[in-house]
Amino acid sequence: MLRTWLHLQVEGAHHVPASGPVLLGSTHQSHADSLAIGVALERPVHFLGDLRLVSMPIVGPLLPRLGMVPLRRGDADAAALQVLADLLDDDRAVAVYPEGSRSRDGRVHRLRSGVARLAAGSGAVTVPTAVTGIFEVWPIGRRPRLRGGHVTVRFGPPLAAPAADTPRARRAFTDELHDRLVDLSGFERADDFSPIGGGA
Repeated sequence: MLRTWLHLQVEGAHHVPASGPVLLGSTHQSHADSLAIGVALERPVHFLGDLRLVSMPIVGPLLPRLGMVPLRRGDADAAALQVLADLLDDDRAVAVYPEGSRSRDGRVHRLRSGVARLAAGSGAVTVPTAVTGIFEVWPIGRRPRLRGGHVTVRFGPPLAAPAADTPRARRAFTDELHDRLVDLSGFERADDFSPIGGGA
């Protein structure tokens, strides 16, 4: 049903390991990013989501079945990172959004350090992931469009975890992932952070 709604096209799925811990570091323009990534792969994908999304009509009840780990909005970042770390320790695939919030302007904003910390701590590879066309399906501040749209999920070659869990190694990893996401998506690069919250 979701594949039909999204008119989904998938590119580069062979870059995602079939087993073992993996981070899917993705662009982020819509709540529907996680839906698209989740149905693009054969293996289950987990992601964090606002607990309030579960109560949304039609899509909401599907989210936990699609791998969403619900958190109350405002939970400490450290608690959220620990949930993700536990999933990786259990050899799961986890979708994360290193911009920290949905992009309001379609650019790939400066990445935050959480993904690098998770990668360094777990040793998991990180697969750069771009989701295009998704903003038109579920724009920020609006309800999902019933007619859906044309969405592409594109996976790039994986990045190895930082060689050391140091600020310099994490920064180099984060900068490389930012470059990869810009190239993979075709979106414009932004060197400022996306505002936390991203809208409604």
